[in-house]
Amino acid sequence: MANDNKSSDSEGDYTLHYFPFSLYSLMVRFALGLGRQLNSENAPRVQLKFVNLQAQENLGEEYLTKVNSKGQVPSLTSTLLASGLSDSQQIAKWLCEKQPELVPAAHKETIDKLMEKMYSFHFKALNIPPEAAANGIPNVAAAMLEDSSISEKHRRALEIKSIFHDTLHSRTIEADHIAQVETHVSGFMAELAEMIEEHKTEGSRWIFGQQPTILDAYASALMIRLLDNKRQELLPAGVQEYAKAVQASDEWNQITHGRPTVYDASMGPAADLDPK
Repeated sequence: MANDNKSSDSEGDYTLHYFPFSLYSLMVRFALGLGRQLNSENAPRVQLKFVNLQAQENLGEEYLTKVNSKGQVPSLTSTLLASGLSDSQQIAKWLCEKQPELVPAAHKETIDKLMEKMYSFHFKALNIPPEAAANGIPNVAAAMLEDSSISEKHRRALEIKSIFHDTLHSRTIEADHIAQVETHVSGFMAELAEMIEEHKTEGSRWIFGQQPTILDAYASALMIRLLDNKRQELLPAGVQEYAKAVQASDEWNQITHGRPTVYDASMGPAADLDPK
């Protein structure tokens, strides 16, 4: 069973490195929670390790060299894995192998197709405040390279991270790229609206009816982030209704403790909020 403490849990076979306001971290944590609900017997034992992005722990030497060379969250590590899983898409595939209940055979083709479609864009383009869009996304790793006191190992790791940053975000804040992502998200949500409507039954809560899937975990986190960012125009009415029901659920509250998905300075340091 996953542990919501920042400190390590010796009973966990796997460690999920996460940040509570990272969208992709929320996707994984919600999937883990829904998987435990479906079948606690085959649910992997995962301990949670808070990575303080506000303190740039993801750019530290240990994190870059031992956990994730891209300096991203979430990441999954374990002595049981041949190598760590460095993004949420990899973690989703791993989890579904462990818990096939998250991909019921009757809907597997549709789930696989929509999961792939969701990962054909990066949500960062829709999550950038106006001031960041105007000034660009700072390459903190490149700035850290100016420090002559860092070790050579750390320097090499920061160079790799810096190149990854520039490659990933070279077009993120361009207006035409943002428009492309908006179009893609609108189409993706329209497909989900059709799925929800097609499978809606009395008392159903999830995309395919009574049972949650990996698609519910990942897509609902994205929907709720869009609601928190006041991007309702990207969400059809049926999707908004579904997302708000998930947002009000006990399952979601266990992951977020009732907090929004978007960090605000009025909350205080993120490290003080997690867990609560």
